[in-house]
This record gives sequence, structure tokens and C-alpha cells, in this order.
Amino acid sequence: MRRPSFPTVISLITLFVALGGTSYAVIKLPAKSVGSRELKSNAVTSAKIRPRSVGRSDLSPSARTGSRGPRGATGPAGPAGASASAAVEPWRALSFVGSWTNYGGPYATGAYRKDASGKVHLRGLLAKSAGVPVSGDVMAILPSGYRPAMRYLFPAGGGGSVDLYSRIDVVPNGEITFIAGATVESDYTTLDNISFWTD
Repeated sequence: MRRPSFPTVISLITLFVALGGTSYAVIKLPAKSVGSRELKSNAVTSAKIRPRSVGRSDLSPSARTGSRGPRGATGPAGPAGASASAAVEPWRALSFVGSWTNYGGPYATGAYRKDASGKVHLRGLLAKSAGVPVSGDVMAILPSGYRPAMRYLFPAGGGGSVDLYSRIDVVPNGEITFIAGATVESDYTTLDNISFWTD
């Protein structure tokens, strides 16, 4: 048998070393021994990264914030808030019953209105021009849409020769009713600070 030439022997030794070294590297490679220095540029692509394995903290600061794109078209305006949706209604004069009327002078006249949230408010200093107030006197009537869903009892200022307190009821049919209070000739009853929801 013919002996191999020297170049052939060197080539075979080189081949065995190369194969042996690769096998050694695959089998004996220590954990975490491959870093960015050992990787070729662009060797790791998105296809080689397990989904959801890269967290926000793994990204560079510029990648975390991202770049802002151009501003999009303006969308339609949303509904306004309750406080801005409508102005408070103007005061509307009360419809008096019998001889009930405004007290007069510098005092506010009897009136009602709703605020922007839909709550009804009353105001005004009232008096009975003929006779004296009696329990159950209907002072005025509120229109539909300004009436409570149930009967409400309110303390109210009132008096004549002395200041007293009165009780005023507002009922679902819209009646504002005098229940108790001053019953002298120079009577007065205030509706200020009376407010309620309609439902």
C-alpha cells in the first residue's frame, strides 16, 4: 500500500481537528458563554426571538418611548359635561292662588327655575293680601316638569310682628302649600332655600 503524502496527512489532521473542535464546542459550551461579541451583526432576527420574551426593560430608552407619528385627523366633539351643557334657566314667575302675592318692596318676587343638573329651586318673599294664612292654604302652583315625585316638607322663614318659622309643603300636583307659621295680618313667608328633584 502506498503511503500518503505529507500534504495529505496535514490535510487530514486539520480536518479531524476542525471536526473535533466543533463537536467539543457543541457538547462542552459553557452556559452564558456566548455574548454580543461572539455574534455576527444581524445574526439575531425577529423570527429567532420567542414571542413575548423581550420586555420593556430590555429595550433602549429611545425604543421605550418610541417615535411620535404625524397627528391624525380631529375626531368629533364628545358630549359636554352637565355643568357646561346648558345655562341655568331664568327665573319664572309663580302662578299664585287666591290672595297670595309677592310681599313687595326690595324683596325677591316668587319664582322658580331649574339649574343645569335639573334640580328645581324656589325663591321669593310672599304674603297673603286678604285674610290670614291658614293651614292648607295653596300659595302657588308649579307647572308640569317642575313638580316633585313625592311630598316634600320644608322649614321656611316667616313672621309678622315677630320673626317665626313656617312649614311649607310641595306636593306632586305642583301645589306649594302653607301648613304652619305666622298667622297675623302683617304675615310674610319666604320660599328661599327650597329646592328638590323632580324624580
